[in-house]
Amino acid sequence: MEIKKEEIVLYIYHMNKAVPAPEEKNRPGAAGQREQQLSSAFLARAASHYAAQHCPAGSAAPPEGSLPSCWHTRKGSHGKPYFPDCPWLHFSISHSGEYWACAMAPTEVGLDLQIHTKGRRERISARFFHPQENEYLRSCNYRDFFDVWAAKESYVKYTGSGIGEGFAAFTAATPTALAREINGVCLKVIPFRPDYSLCLCAPCIGNITIRYEV
Repeated sequence: MEIKKEEIVLYIYHMNKAVPAPEEKNRPGAAGQREQQLSSAFLARAASHYAAQHCPAGSAAPPEGSLPSCWHTRKGSHGKPYFPDCPWLHFSISHSGEYWACAMAPTEVGLDLQIHTKGRRERISARFFHPQENEYLRSCNYRDFFDVWAAKESYVKYTGSGIGEGFAAFTAATPTALAREINGVCLKVIPFRPDYSLCLCAPCIGNITIRYEV
């Protein structure tokens, strides 16, 4: 598959595809450790695939199929991870429910995946969301609650600020619809499964390729 230079690629993998060994199932901390190992392996797989087809002239990148150790990461001043050995390649990871997702791009990017769970959406919205988002969610009976949440998280992942006191300071919705941008940065809700919300945030969103391994 040829990847265009301006294209963003989303990699989506099934977290439960790899079955743990029987002796590991009941070991304390095994689930969290396995999830971390899977995430590291998935990131290496996605990065090496993207870099093999997208590496700029004059830049070097580990070959496709490289081990996770070749794709070590560091965190910037705001805690956003990056590849120190491959600064031209930007990524954002999210996992929820049974799925792990990652956006790879030549520019800064934010991605968030949210499984739809039961809960007091009205209370959460009133506490953490912008008044304009609350107005919109009330108008649609909180139908798009997780779309708004995913949009907000994708934006703070893009900026690297994370969820904090400023989470309610910006809005991912107008009084009548989901927003298409936040502070000039584009948002795009990506169709996935009906019980999940997936949102991408980037300076410009044109061509998007999605690679599923489910």
